[in-house]
Amino acid sequence: MKKTAALLLAVNLLTPAAVLAVDHDGDITVDGAVDTADLLWALQAVLGSRTLTAEQEQHGDVAPLVAGVPQPDGIFNLGDVVVITRLVMGGLVFSVPTPPANQFNIGDSIGEGEAADGTIGQAHHENVWSTGYAGGDGVNAFNERYESIAPDDYYENNSGRDPVFNKAVSGAVMADFSEQALDVVSAVSQTPSGNAGRVTMLLGNNDVCADSLSAMTDPGLFETQYRAGLDVLASNAATWQSQIHVSGIPAIYWLWNAKRGDLWCRVVAWPFVPCQNLLKNPADDCASGTSRNDPDNDYPGDGPDCQRRKQFHRIIRDTYNPILRNVLEEYRQSGALPNARYIDIYDVKFGSEDVNDGDCFHPSKDGHALLADTEWCRTALGGSDPQCAN
Repeated sequence: MKKTAALLLAVNLLTPAAVLAVDHDGDITVDGAVDTADLLWALQAVLGSRTLTAEQEQHGDVAPLVAGVPQPDGIFNLGDVVVITRLVMGGLVFSVPTPPANQFNIGDSIGEGEAADGTIGQAHHENVWSTGYAGGDGVNAFNERYESIAPDDYYENNSGRDPVFNKAVSGAVMADFSEQALDVVSAVSQTPSGNAGRVTMLLGNNDVCADSLSAMTDPGLFETQYRAGLDVLASNAATWQSQIHVSGIPAIYWLWNAKRGDLWCRVVAWPFVPCQNLLKNPADDCASGTSRNDPDNDYPGDGPDCQRRKQFHRIIRDTYNPILRNVLEEYRQSGALPNARYIDIYDVKFGSEDVNDGDCFHPSKDGHALLADTEWCRTALGGSDPQCAN
């Protein structure tokens, strides 16, 4: 406690720091400045003598920093206190998030927008959540947002440039990551900047979707293949400083739940979808609706198919997504990919309208809109978007 009092005394005469026009700014007291009062409240909160409101915690959630920009992790702890201390002492000024020069996409059938309009097997790159470019489709893709924010500086994707920017391939697995990363490296020469401003990656769906739970890609091999792709990006001058956006594998369980009552899906479409460890025997044999809507837990009376689907759900949550998150953080902290960030979307629940009516498994246009909105609001630039406050 004596050290805490001494620290407060030492910074008491320091001038307030400027506040960003975003919620994650260190201004815990919400008075328009970051000063010793905010530092005092932060220390009290960490020591347990003060309880912050949800709004105050949001303002105080400023760590970790990536390239000088807060990357809120949803937890208020000592790391946030350290950042606030630096703000108060004048040793830190947050960088202002700006749109990238361009954006590339790495992925599988979701990255191709497969069946987004319900046409089985047909790609719809124009509707993709990241590099999509079709106006009026209801999908506010990252590409369209960047073009709107910086029309003169951002080299946007369109129908003519799409082969340059969208490298996703239907059916791709993590083993294909390094090849797609090399495609990005090769394509940057076709952009004005000669570098990749941002690279979005959503892979792993086809590694977890298999004929059985035992046929999923071995986690150790999955990690090795993931590292191989990251190594390609980290070892090239055109990509190592890029904003690397790695999306977690979504909770695919909700795709089954959304269409489980559709006869076409159960009888005609799903037998041909290569995700039988989720879709086999698609009728609901969970103990109750409460159980079905809680795949994180088993309930007495859950049938074997319900138990299998829940196990599928938890393996993604507990095994594959932690690999994506923890390995990327290792690369970020080491400086190999200093601007890399993992985006967790496992809490996204796809409803019936978010799944197309053709193969009943890939995201519809509404599903891509849901992914675009969710992932955008979890980026540094999205954090200052007023729409993300809703």
